[in-house]
Amino acid sequence: MDNQGEPAVFGIKDVLSTRFGNTLTGTFVSGNKIALSAYRPITCTTVDKPTEYNEKDPVQIHLLQPTFIFEDPILRSLIAEGCATFVALQRLKRAGSKSDYIKISRTYRSIIRACLEKLQDAALIDEEEKYQRYISTFYPIECIWHLCEILYLDVNSNNLISPQLLDWIRFHFPTGERLATDLLLLGREASDNKNYWPTLKSLITQGQIEVARALLHLHPLIDSPTYQLADQILRAIPNCNIHSGFSVQKFRAQWQYWLTDTEQKLSSNILAGEPKLEEIIQLITCNTDVWNAEIKNAEYWYELFPGFLFYSNPTCKLFELGNIANNWLDRFAQQKHINSRSLLLNQLDQIILSLMENNLHEVIHETQLLADNQWFITHLCDLLYNSGNLENMGNQRISECVKLRHSLVYEFGTCLMTRNSLWQLGIDYLDYCSHEGKVAQELLLTKVVIKSEKQALKVIGIARKLGFIDAEQQICKIEAKKSFSIKRYGNALEWAIRSKDNIFVTSIADFILKNYGETGDMVCPDIVANIGPKMFISPRLVFLVKYFDFYQFYRKRNFLPAAELLVNLLDSKITPEYFWPSLLIDTIPLLESKDPKILSKETCAILYHLESELVPLIEKKKKRLEKFPNMKTQLQ
Repeated sequence: MDNQGEPAVFGIKDVLSTRFGNTLTGTFVSGNKIALSAYRPITCTTVDKPTEYNEKDPVQIHLLQPTFIFEDPILRSLIAEGCATFVALQRLKRAGSKSDYIKISRTYRSIIRACLEKLQDAALIDEEEKYQRYISTFYPIECIWHLCEILYLDVNSNNLISPQLLDWIRFHFPTGERLATDLLLLGREASDNKNYWPTLKSLITQGQIEVARALLHLHPLIDSPTYQLADQILRAIPNCNIHSGFSVQKFRAQWQYWLTDTEQKLSSNILAGEPKLEEIIQLITCNTDVWNAEIKNAEYWYELFPGFLFYSNPTCKLFELGNIANNWLDRFAQQKHINSRSLLLNQLDQIILSLMENNLHEVIHETQLLADNQWFITHLCDLLYNSGNLENMGNQRISECVKLRHSLVYEFGTCLMTRNSLWQLGIDYLDYCSHEGKVAQELLLTKVVIKSEKQALKVIGIARKLGFIDAEQQICKIEAKKSFSIKRYGNALEWAIRSKDNIFVTSIADFILKNYGETGDMVCPDIVANIGPKMFISPRLVFLVKYFDFYQFYRKRNFLPAAELLVNLLDSKITPEYFWPSLLIDTIPLLESKDPKILSKETCAILYHLESELVPLIEKKKKRLEKFPNMKTQLQ
């Protein structure tokens, strides 16, 4: 989706699909990928036989997925800081105070604002369009978040909304305030500037009365009766201080008295001699023609709405906001001569209207279409859920709200875990969703792309910390296979032992023994020598270690302990069949030596095994070769 809410359009070239009316079928695969392929429409009357295009055109599978924007370094910092704030929110365990949730919300907003500033700096240096796209994505996010904070988190005891909406519009439309600052620095020369009166009107439409009065005092005629009267009218506007515990009824009475008095002064034409000054006062009395003229110059429907609300209904309650906003939108459309709301409202406009209508269903639907990989809707829904405001979705049960929040966090967490640079953040999100999150953690940890042993140990440490024994063993097994494939046999054996996979350990031990039998060289001797008690994971590994000990004794000409070990190996039931010849051949030098190197007991044991094991093995092999004569060729 673009910022106007229009779906992106792209073409897929598939020759086979064109044979059947450009039809495609799709299915979701891992994560948010969708696999598309040509599809032949079939009905109950379709003949079940191959078409004339069978085996003529290749079957193509097209994998589609949304662009992942958080690989950019600037946005990666946003997602990392956002994750830390998310975790801090979960630690409140839905028991925080109103101020706690407002603080969390403002932390999210400050993260977005900092990111926007970095994006703007990057856009000035780098002319790539992507930074402008990111700005156009995250500016609306910050604007919407600010309004959500006002409407759902920072609601005052009187439920009055107008003063906070003024703060919101000033924050997101700061041009008038910036121009006012420049004009105030000019002093008495400010009134000669072409922006003087437009800036005054902008300040009035945003409810910035005191700044407007300060600017008005720079006019050379400020001491004249007309300007003094205007200044008095502005100074007399009742102050709507929502935090002072004032009476709403008393404020309404004061406001009505001030409004009636001001309208009488306007009707007496006291200000008629100064049309621009009179227009300023007409704005605060909600003169229809003056406000309609301002609407024609406005770009967004909500740009002037908070100011008009402040002057027309300063004690507006939250539940009244939706109807008033719709009436103002109709007036805005009429002045712009636009009959269709779909032509008038872009995606941001629609979301703001839905928020003012307290239509969270529509807000959630629209924000899911933003091109931010679901970052915003995930964190916003989580904040509303934890603060107890997600239940404001109408007749939805709390259980449904919980499912919605868990679903969003789960999808976002699994998406992060599929990214090589962000999988650790994904673990943090999945830690705080339903049971499926734990299952996804264990499954996706084994699919993390590991580029070094250091990273492998890091992943294993996390798996162990989370109690995922199966995942830990699976990762070790994967590393063992990788090491074996690049002929790092000692490393492969170590990883296989850590995986505790008896069959895999046995296969590597078999390889080492067979390689020794063929070449006479023992690979990875240092590793085998230091296996220690870990050898008991596999009988074949026990045999390998014990045989290596014999090998070492024999090389050092310690024949007596070598003979004892050899006899023990011959007596054991763990000698692999393929290694009997090598084992028995090792006994021959001990027996043929002119000098007695072993005791008679060991000698008798060796002779017994030569007769009982080697001879039958040779006979068995002869019979096998007679039965399968081609086997000899294959073995060679």
